[in-house]
Amino acid sequence: MRRQFIVPAESCARSAAEARRTVLRDLHDGVGPSLAAVALGLRSARQLLTSDPAGAARLLALLEDEMHSAIDDIKSLVASESPSVVTKLGLVGAVEQFVTALRSRLHFAIDVVVPQEIPALPDAVSVAAYRIIREALTNVVTHADARTCSVRLWFDGELHVEVIDDGVGAPEVSSGVSTGVGLASMRQRAGDLGGNCRVEPGLGGGTRLSAALPVS
Repeated sequence: MRRQFIVPAESCARSAAEARRTVLRDLHDGVGPSLAAVALGLRSARQLLTSDPAGAARLLALLEDEMHSAIDDIKSLVASESPSVVTKLGLVGAVEQFVTALRSRLHFAIDVVVPQEIPALPDAVSVAAYRIIREALTNVVTHADARTCSVRLWFDGELHVEVIDDGVGAPEVSSGVSTGVGLASMRQRAGDLGGNCRVEPGLGGGTRLSAALPVS
């Protein structure tokens, strides 16, 4: 006789709710920063139309590529796969590509510092780090009014991520109360891996994000 296993309705509801939260978080942290970067590029292209039409055309071609990449990310999200850029370029390459795109349309410097080679990482760790960095940089671009920003990655048995800017700081950081979806999402991503993510005032002003992500 075949046994039948009945899953409680409450358990199904919890699983469905968690799945929805995961999708919403991935949309916010993944597609959101991509579209924010495209919006910045469109603003820059509009400003170039009169003074540098050729430059505007080059920027629009780049933005078209970025839109295709965002579409690929949505497809990967639907298929529960890693973002296409992380799969193609690895974590460091994907971060550098995103930063290069931001540099081309902003008026402050963003550096990527990797003091040592990062070993091969589990997909879950690479994706979490990539999402955290993109969300942090989007916050800097949108809210910080910064002139400089630095992204650091290093490995000492676990992956460390650091994003430091010299901007005005976020209200949630100075008040100690986290109300934004982005901050909660970054902490949740790190926590899901058994790690941690902190956002605090920088020593010389601005904001410092630091995350530690175990690889085991």
